[in-house]
Order: sequence, then C-alpha cells, then structure tokens
Amino acid sequence: MIQLIVFLALAFSIVIAIFAVQNTTPVAVSFLTFRAETVAVSVLVLISAAFGAAAMLLLGVAREVPMRWRHRSVAQQLRQSQARLTELEGARPPAPSSSVPVRTADAEPTSTSSTTGTPLS
Repeated sequence: MIQLIVFLALAFSIVIAIFAVQNTTPVAVSFLTFRAETVAVSVLVLISAAFGAAAMLLLGVAREVPMRWRHRSVAQQLRQSQARLTELEGARPPAPSSSVPVRTADAEPTSTSSTTGTPLS
C-alpha cells in the first residue's frame, strides 16, 4: 500500500513539473495585501503544490501524534498486565498433574463378564 502511495505521489509530481515547464507566461498576482506584477504561472503552480503538500503533512502529523500516544499508553498497560499475570502465576500453588487413576502392572482386572459373573482374563 505504501508503495502505491509513493508511486502516485511521484506521478503527481511529474505531472506538476511538466505543467509548470509548459506554462511560463508571466501573470499579475494579488493575494490579500501582497501584489506581484510579473510572476510566471509555473512558479505559482510549484508554490501552490508546495503549500498543498505542507498542509497535508501538517494534517497527517496532527492525526499521527495522538495515535502514537494512545498506542504507547496501551502498550504500557499491556506490559503491566503481563507482569501482573506472571506474578500471579508464580504465587499460585502447583496444580495436580492429572486426576486419572494410574493402573499398575500387577493389579488384576476388575471387570467381569455380564453373563457369567466371572472375571475376564
């Protein structure tokens, strides 16, 4: 996904550069109190693209910083919970290995035949 974003950004940059090179006509620019009589259209396009990229960068950083802070606090809570779990598991008495009775080799079978009532061999 990141490679696609980088590719699209590169393609957009190339399109902007081609547009700027082909449009070198001087124009008059006025913005609020700023006024310039002869500025090439290519310069205006490049400046606009740079301001747009800077705005997107600032918006991305404004979103990323709170997410990283939240991730850091959740990771810290996870470490504390894992430490507490390890502590509780260490304080617990050992559980019995199994509840199934063990049959020894010298014990005789205890099951009987249902018809005769005699022990099976």
